[in-house]
Amino acid sequence: MFETDLHAHSLFSACGLHTIIEMLTAAKIKGIRGQAITDHGPFLGRRPSSTFFERLENPVKGIRFFKGMECNVTDEAGSIDVIPKFMKWYDVVLVGFHNFSIKDAPPEYYAKIMTKALRTNPCIDIIVHPNAPHFVIDFKMIAETAAETGTAIELNNAKTRLGRSTEEQTISLIEACIEAGCDVTVNTDAHALNEVGNTDVIEALLKKTAFPTEKIVNRTLESTIEWIAKRKAIRAEFY
Repeated sequence: MFETDLHAHSLFSACGLHTIIEMLTAAKIKGIRGQAITDHGPFLGRRPSSTFFERLENPVKGIRFFKGMECNVTDEAGSIDVIPKFMKWYDVVLVGFHNFSIKDAPPEYYAKIMTKALRTNPCIDIIVHPNAPHFVIDFKMIAETAAETGTAIELNNAKTRLGRSTEEQTISLIEACIEAGCDVTVNTDAHALNEVGNTDVIEALLKKTAFPTEKIVNRTLESTIEWIAKRKAIRAEFY
């Protein structure tokens, strides 16, 4: 288990089942030291709460609360539904493909669009579930781009544990990250309390592939805070 998790959902996402307090409390009980709540952006029909970003501060004692958003690639130009007015409150900006208009295209197609998104939106910190069904990204291309831009690739426990991505696919993703030397985050993508803190499948695959621990940015609370500070400094140059 890693000390922080940078991808989880609350009731503010249509797919989330629990409140922010419930998710943070569950994370604390399971020994997590830092938990991000990263609900979906407006492309999926949600209305992100301004109160969440502007006013909510560490509501559960004993666990560090990170604010983020799981944004969506919205078109072939690499546009994303990030909300600029919340930019100064984002600890992490996640981006992936969800309900994109074209499904099951060649992996190179999605990699090229994601590369455009990274070039156009330097606020992006993490590329989420590049091995998601219907939107599998070319792992080599996107890992090399992530290494160049300082973006992290997510190793998503839920996608593999639920069988939405095969272990073989996930191992290929991990191996591409090793070869490119890019940073990764190991995240739960928790939507329910039983998923909070659960990174068991990815942990086993990291051991199997002898992944270098120092490239996992959320391995400790301290490494997470340091990485977020670097990403915020980069973001401040553009926004």
